[in-house]
Amino acid sequence: MLIILFFLSCSCSEMSSSEFLKNKEIEQVSFVDKVRLRYQQMPGEQEGENGTSQQHPHLLEALYQLANLGLPLDKLWESLRTGFPFHQKVTELESRQQTLENIVSVLSRELGRREGVSGVTLGEAMARIIYLEQKVEQQDSLLAVKDVMISNLASRIHTLEQTTYDGCLLWKIPEVGLRSREARTGNRPACYSPAFYTSRYGYKVCLKVFLNGEGTGTGTHLSLFLVLMKGEYDFQLKWPFRHKVTFTLLDQDNKQHISTSFRPLESSSSFQRPVNETNVASGLPEFCPLNVLHSPRTSYICNDTLAIQAVIDMKA
Repeated sequence: MLIILFFLSCSCSEMSSSEFLKNKEIEQVSFVDKVRLRYQQMPGEQEGENGTSQQHPHLLEALYQLANLGLPLDKLWESLRTGFPFHQKVTELESRQQTLENIVSVLSRELGRREGVSGVTLGEAMARIIYLEQKVEQQDSLLAVKDVMISNLASRIHTLEQTTYDGCLLWKIPEVGLRSREARTGNRPACYSPAFYTSRYGYKVCLKVFLNGEGTGTGTHLSLFLVLMKGEYDFQLKWPFRHKVTFTLLDQDNKQHISTSFRPLESSSSFQRPVNETNVASGLPEFCPLNVLHSPRTSYICNDTLAIQAVIDMKA
């Protein structure tokens, strides 16, 4: 009986020991599988044909050895993770990311500062442009005024160049054909000569010609008149004007000039001291017949130009 009890006790002991070892082995295998599964989930690793890592061929052997140490799974995983190469790469990438973020932050601040400076510069530039535009407008106005002044001065210079102070005038009238047609149509019936003086401080006069006639000579004669003008020294001159006047139509080729003289009528208002800029013209309405003027046998018109001479005799 005692022998049977001892045998049963030994059998139970053997069975308990076997089951314990078997459970321990199962627990170890399960632990290793868990670690192996965690490793397979790591990025950057490639599995071989048998499921082992190509980068770490002895990984499973190391895992079995670590399993026998009885360490907790979390501590074991932390130890494994810090030892793998990808951890260093991740740390390096995180460092680079932080560096790039710092650079972006600095650039953003610099861009904001430059935008503020650019805004001020743009405002100053716009103000400068407006100022320059105003200056250009002022200069344009001044140039316009100067153009008018230059035109007036040019006209005065031209007049002074043709002004005489001895009572004589040689007047050349260009474009006689055009002016004659304008006179016939009434668009421009008369032409005025430049002013001239009987002396430096004498009477101021000019000539007035009607190429198609005026008064009794309308349509038949060339009419020529003297016009007294208001002068700067009229206050010291003797009035009415009473000096002899001679008109001459010059033949520019054959020397067959046409000359006529007349004396002013002292009672005529045309020879009194001028009140307005000019007095009423007075002279010879039938100075030269138009058929003689335009005759091909004469040369009163040469190169479409007519020449008239006036002489005021201050002694007569």
